[in-house]
Formats: sequence, structure tokens, C-alpha cells
Amino acid sequence: MKQILGLAAMLVLATPAIAQRPAPNPFSDKLATLKDVPRRAVLRRAILDSNLWCDRVSQDLRRGSWRNLSVWNARCGRGADYGIFIGQDQSVQVRPCKDLVALKLPRCVLPERLKGARL
Repeated sequence: MKQILGLAAMLVLATPAIAQRPAPNPFSDKLATLKDVPRRAVLRRAILDSNLWCDRVSQDLRRGSWRNLSVWNARCGRGADYGIFIGQDQSVQVRPCKDLVALKLPRCVLPERLKGARL
């Protein structure tokens, strides 16, 4: 009996953990299929609805998933950079990129801004 339990324990420890696939996020998937202008308009609306400022989204990047959220990064033309987190229920949370590390959220990966450049 002890041998069987020992063998079972060895099998469990030797079996690699199965990577969990993120749950589908139809809203974020649909957003990814849009052309640049409509997609950036949706991201800008999410930023404005979060009481943050953005004149226009000049760059965006779909980062993938974090926990049960789809992660996007957006850069505003003359504003800040934002992390946008989209839930499976179409809920959206927007945070300035500069705050993400303190909040223990995934960092933004947008390229550095060129000094004096307007994107």
C-alpha cells in the first residue's frame, strides 16, 4: 500500500503542470479585428470614460491575457500611455502605465517616446 502511494506521489510530482489557456474574450477578439482607426477610437473612448485624458490614440498594442483579462496598451498623441484591461463581460479598466508597477499589474511595453516628437 505504501509503495502504491509513493508511486502515485512520484507520478504527480513528475508530471509537468498543464498550462491553463486563458478564457476566450470575444469583445477583445472583435476589437483586434478592427482596422486601426475604429480600434483606436474604441480604446480612446475607454480612456475618456475612465475620466482620463487622451486627444487621440496614436499607437496601440494587444498584449495578451493577464488573469481573466485581455490586456491592451495605448499611447495618446500628446497625453500619457495607458494599460487597458478588458473583462470577459466587456467591462474595462484603464490605468496610466506609470501606475501599473505599483498596482502589481503587467507593465506597458510601448516604445519610448522620442523627445519633442508628436506621434
